[in-house]
Amino acid sequence: MTRITKTGRVVIWALLLLWAASPIVTADLRDDLAQKTGLDRDLVNLVTVDVGGTELTLTFVYINERTFQSKISPELSWTLQPFVGRNAIYVNPSVETVVSQFGFDPQLISIVQNGMAIGPGLDSWSEITPGFLSGQFVVNPGGMEQGSGSEGVLVLDESLDGRVAFDVMYAGERASFVISATSSVSQTTGSPSAALQSHDPIEVAPLESLDTVQELLLHEAFSSEAMAAAFQLDANLVRTIVLAPRGRELRLFFVRLEASIRTSLLGSELLNAVDEVIGTGAVMVWAVSPTGTEFTPWNFYIRQNNTNYVFFSTASFVELTENFLRVERVEIGDVAAGVIRLPRSVDSSAAFSVLYGTSGVDYP
Repeated sequence: MTRITKTGRVVIWALLLLWAASPIVTADLRDDLAQKTGLDRDLVNLVTVDVGGTELTLTFVYINERTFQSKISPELSWTLQPFVGRNAIYVNPSVETVVSQFGFDPQLISIVQNGMAIGPGLDSWSEITPGFLSGQFVVNPGGMEQGSGSEGVLVLDESLDGRVAFDVMYAGERASFVISATSSVSQTTGSPSAALQSHDPIEVAPLESLDTVQELLLHEAFSSEAMAAAFQLDANLVRTIVLAPRGRELRLFFVRLEASIRTSLLGSELLNAVDEVIGTGAVMVWAVSPTGTEFTPWNFYIRQNNTNYVFFSTASFVELTENFLRVERVEIGDVAAGVIRLPRSVDSSAAFSVLYGTSGVDYP
């Protein structure tokens, strides 16, 4: 069992599941859920079970690229992205009352495919809500009137063939899935959209000369203006963000990679590494922390014309420091750097924003 620790996970749940306490307007709960979340109907299903006189609703979402072409929040997208291609299922048990503990047992969940039952062990689960596996529930932030629930991800990998019909069982109730290979769903304005059209991967040797950049990033005068001046960069290309989650500081340094950077003081090693993406709208990002804090590049997304584009492909980035895409934390003295490549659906000649969580920078 692993635990996913993502800021804003409860808000995620509220966005996805406020439908549960609202009046049902269709005869089919599955259709209603698909409509309200923007998820394709084949990816989502649910069952209801009576537990000691209280109705428990379990919502299941099969995780693939199409999951992100919906109304789920960028935060939930970031949480679920690592599970694409792993035959994973998002699971949300919920009730309409507010409780801190409920009689939900994930070990009662089984998968049936081709007449064979799969009983996943606890090591097949990743908790989103702490205590998910022991039945701990939290209040829906939509309000106490929306009830409470919990979230986790069941990871099946080779135990399941997502191309073949299967059922998710809980306490004798069945949720059937037949995952389609394609979808006719159009993009919803204002909702997250997976960057489905990725790029050809670009691999470069990890940068070795990091001391000077790190020193500047950790300087007390860290700002967009100071960084532009230090590297003799066009100020219109440079942005900075300082975040302080739970009192631990994260500094992000952004440079839009346009032709003018070739005459800057970024250094030949770095300029050679990013040469292939100069002029494409790509944005270089550096992350450091004077205190040590959590950081992952998968928390970045692009916003343009009120549409969010999240990433699930490693080819959407160029790693400038070793294992940039696997970073979960930057310690004191660490530097993490990479290039964010704009999704093909984004117009690089028009205004767009690069966001990390709820904070972001705007270009041009």
